[in-house]
Amino acid sequence: MGVRRRNYDIMIVGGGMCGGALALEMQALGLKVALIEMQPPHTGPSQPERVIALSYGSRCHFDALGVWQDIKALGVAPIKQISVNEADNRGCVQLHHQQANIDALGYVVENAHVLKSLYKHLEGKVDMYCPASVRSMSLEDDAAHIIVRDSKREKRLKGSLVVAADGTNSQIRNMAGIGAFGWDHNRFGIVASVTPEKSHDHTAFECFRSSGPLALLPLDEKRFSIVWTLKPEEASRTLSMPDVMFLRRLSRAIGADLRGRLGDMVETGPRACFPFELRQARRRTAKRLALIGNAAHTLHPVAGQGLNLGMRDVRTLADAVGAAVRGRRDVGAMIVLEAYEGGRMADNASVIGFTEGLNALFNNELAPVRFARGWGLEGLQQLPSAKDWLLRHAAGLSQMRA
Repeated sequence: MGVRRRNYDIMIVGGGMCGGALALEMQALGLKVALIEMQPPHTGPSQPERVIALSYGSRCHFDALGVWQDIKALGVAPIKQISVNEADNRGCVQLHHQQANIDALGYVVENAHVLKSLYKHLEGKVDMYCPASVRSMSLEDDAAHIIVRDSKREKRLKGSLVVAADGTNSQIRNMAGIGAFGWDHNRFGIVASVTPEKSHDHTAFECFRSSGPLALLPLDEKRFSIVWTLKPEEASRTLSMPDVMFLRRLSRAIGADLRGRLGDMVETGPRACFPFELRQARRRTAKRLALIGNAAHTLHPVAGQGLNLGMRDVRTLADAVGAAVRGRRDVGAMIVLEAYEGGRMADNASVIGFTEGLNALFNNELAPVRFARGWGLEGLQQLPSAKDWLLRHAAGLSQMRA
């Protein structure tokens, strides 16, 4: 039996949150979409809970896609306030949702809830190949060709545009010969859900320490989801500690001021550990190809910018393709891809500079630098214009559609 041929406008490789959101955007434009994913999406409970911090801007994007109410029904934790400090140093910056006249600065959501809602809305609207792998890809002047293999047979797909949404180690990016640069941070993140003695009042805390930031995100009314940055040997020891010892060490790590506000950490769920790195594709387009999400850029999780940056990739690419659809032009033409690439350069550079700059600033343990950081945080709290800039970026308001 010969290889079957199927024609599409858009072929998206990678069915995670960015790939799924883009598929919804593209089918809403009236395009025929194929979504290819190697693994069945995990839409059930996980331990520890795998969560993301969605900015208010990303929440509005999901709302426009028609999936936010489904996500909300499965459970979200609003971030009403963000508190930034350095453990056992002076100064603290407080950002509050009322300062921006929005109901929350962001939302902590389980990954599985987002995926479950996306796939519910994708059902019957796009052709799903899952589980399936890409065996080959050819990017030609007039069309893109890929061969996918599922459990039954190989299928030959043809389309105007391939979108790589397949993560940090993108197979599609590698097949296209697009290199990536960056570095390992020589740090690991311990992830767990923990319960403090006192209420967090829907506040997210970013506590900077010499080994890296410790983020505490409100997971529900009582618990936090933490991302605790540690050196490799520390991370290994901390991961295997008995719960009592882990909680005692975590309580010390947040510093005296934050411990006075929250009390000690008294309960923990299972722990997991993953490495931190920066990876940036040398370009995000090629002939008949666009990269989005982690295939284009993987960031340190400080300030929770990764997925929100990826969702802005989705929006910008959808805008460029939408303009082509309305003009009855080829959706995979270079002019479309150039509009996408150009539309992402400033935001991408700004966010990478911000996250890497924060890490560099707070990793410096020289006493004069530490002293200046404390005064700087204290001064920032008193500067309305600077706080407004930080607030708008934290909530994703500065990158929202006009």
